[in-house]
Amino acid sequence: MVCIRRTLIIAVALNAAMSVWSSSTATAGESDGKPGVSVSAPLPPWPALQWEKAAPSPFARVESPSAVVDGKMYLFGGFVTGLGASKEVDVYDPASNSWKRLKDMPTRVTHLNPAIDRGTIWFAGGFKGKHPGPVTDEVWKYDIASDTWTGGPPLPEPRAGGGLAVVNGKLHYFGGYKADRDTNAGDHWSLSLEGGTAWGREADLPDPRGHVSAAVLDGKIYALGGDHGHDVTQIDVKSCHRFDPATGKWSEIAGLPDGRSHFEASTIVHKGRIIIIGGRCNSSRPPRNVVGDLLEYDPKADAWRVIGVMPEKLLAPAAAFISGRIIVTSGGLDNPQPLTDTTRVAPLPAGE
Repeated sequence: MVCIRRTLIIAVALNAAMSVWSSSTATAGESDGKPGVSVSAPLPPWPALQWEKAAPSPFARVESPSAVVDGKMYLFGGFVTGLGASKEVDVYDPASNSWKRLKDMPTRVTHLNPAIDRGTIWFAGGFKGKHPGPVTDEVWKYDIASDTWTGGPPLPEPRAGGGLAVVNGKLHYFGGYKADRDTNAGDHWSLSLEGGTAWGREADLPDPRGHVSAAVLDGKIYALGGDHGHDVTQIDVKSCHRFDPATGKWSEIAGLPDGRSHFEASTIVHKGRIIIIGGRCNSSRPPRNVVGDLLEYDPKADAWRVIGVMPEKLLAPAAAFISGRIIVTSGGLDNPQPLTDTTRVAPLPAGE
């Protein structure tokens, strides 16, 4: 009976989310200045997801960078209760439903995002220490096999909250916040991973913003959502762009249904699509300081759709798809506190 009731609740919530999304985005193609792109008739959502609790994260945290390598989910630091910064690195093995602690990060830093190059996970920039901490230009790489950290060439200027991605043997950093922790940057730099010792310039991100999420799909880099401003006023934005290394240019793609941020660690590439989970939509009407839907981008249709909902809304959780299951852990239950250590797992629907 409890399982049936939970399924009905999730199904009702999903239908409500679909209704709100459809009615609020029926003319998004026109309002975003993108003629010919219609999102007035989105595809149906997934069947209601059957969430179960798994082994909790070793501690409650939010905005913890995450990466998936060889079927395991790595979590790096993040904010703890009171907005102190952690250096702890933990890895979750869904096969055994267990966590293992790894070597700590070299420094306490937040607002940085990972990029994977085979067995190496790169990080660049960030805010150092307890909130509010200074902006850094430091670059670090973590070797998974040896569980060791090594410094890399620093960014040309201090940055935090920018996107980071690896494509065609280059590490790309774009967007973020400047040294005052509030001014948005559009700078876009790249570093050759074949012995590069300095960052070079690339085409600027068209809409400068921080808390921008990065994804790589079909050899192109996606910059998704984010916000304008940080310490003074944060305004979540719909902006989404795609960078083609072959042409060296950014192009605008369909914007998010609502301005959205704080989903960097819950952005997943899956079967030729991009899925984001949770986050914040503080520029929606009414504002939503924490959201709980699963939102999917189809690059072939250049359109977004809601495909599912979580049992609870989460700001800046970490998420992954591993072995046919969705894994969502940690995050903020509000904006952002209180924090949670809960890990939830749901099987992917048949065919997904």
